Amino acid sequence: MATESSAPGQPDLAENAPIPVEDFDPDVDDSAYGDDVLSDTTSIPSTIYKHRYENGRRYHKFREGEYWGPNDEQQNDQLDIAHHMFLILLDNKLYSAPVENPKKVLDLGCGTGIWAIDFADEHPSAEVLGVDLSPIQPTFTPPNCKFEVDDVASEWTYTPESFDFINIRTLYGSIADWPKLYSEIYNHLTPGGWLNQLELTIQFKSDDGSQLPDHVFSQWSNIFLEAGEKFGKSFRAVHHMKQWISEAGFEEVHEQWYKLPVGPWSSDPKMKEVGRWNLLHCNQGAEGWGLFLLTNVMKWNADEAKVFIAKFRQALRDRRVHSYLETVVVYGRKPKPKHTS
Repeated sequence: MATESSAPGQPDLAENAPIPVEDFDPDVDDSAYGDDVLSDTTSIPSTIYKHRYENGRRYHKFREGEYWGPNDEQQNDQLDIAHHMFLILLDNKLYSAPVENPKKVLDLGCGTGIWAIDFADEHPSAEVLGVDLSPIQPTFTPPNCKFEVDDVASEWTYTPESFDFINIRTLYGSIADWPKLYSEIYNHLTPGGWLNQLELTIQFKSDDGSQLPDHVFSQWSNIFLEAGEKFGKSFRAVHHMKQWISEAGFEEVHEQWYKLPVGPWSSDPKMKEVGRWNLLHCNQGAEGWGLFLLTNVMKWNADEAKVFIAKFRQALRDRRVHSYLETVVVYGRKPKPKHTS
């Protein structure tokens, strides 16, 4: 990921080097850089800003196809809705790990940058870096927050032990080798530094039998669980996070599961509010969640995919069905050095 800079005024073209978001200029002509520097790790600014368009949705161009979600305004709104939903769920907390006085923070797969920006505002003495495949973060940010375009699944070249807090949120179905990523995180945390991760399941459930086995929610879950396996980035990985984080060497590993009602059917006031936001979250996100995986991985045609997505959205309005998703928070600490007498 990060590396030493090239000569002043020139793009950093080193292997696996990230590209600062502020360096992107859609008016730059790719040819100015010369054909010899064009490679899969050279994210020429105008090429990235062109993005990739498919079935009426916009996707990232850098390492295209590595992630199934669009990066257009419709999907970015879904990410920000999720941010608000998680804040309600976690009692207005951005993280659960007992982090104290963080100095250098890394947000992996930062999306719109909303978590990193909020964290930077809460911790003005911390240096916050957000990394994502898409340059969709705002230009105006707190002075202690910046963003880079990079692939977190590639080999990291940050200085080892350079972060004291690393955050992950909703990278579900995006990572092929989680143990490898946790190893990178472990190596790049300072001793005593914390990893905090929040992930969603895609398995819709009901406890009262209102979601039947042939319900569209059940079909949705089964189809996309299969799609994740075919894509090589399993949605089932969420159930193994605690084990993998522990095996990577972390200590004090904690796991907490939460229910996310789909709709305001819960009698609990807080869960009713979470359910309202999750209903909006699912409706806003459905097409973006489904289109790429259904057409590129499951080999449906676009019309078949859109009909299925429409049925899913219609089912969201049925208040007789009391379905929910689950989210899990796992955090752990890299051990501090052991003092010998």
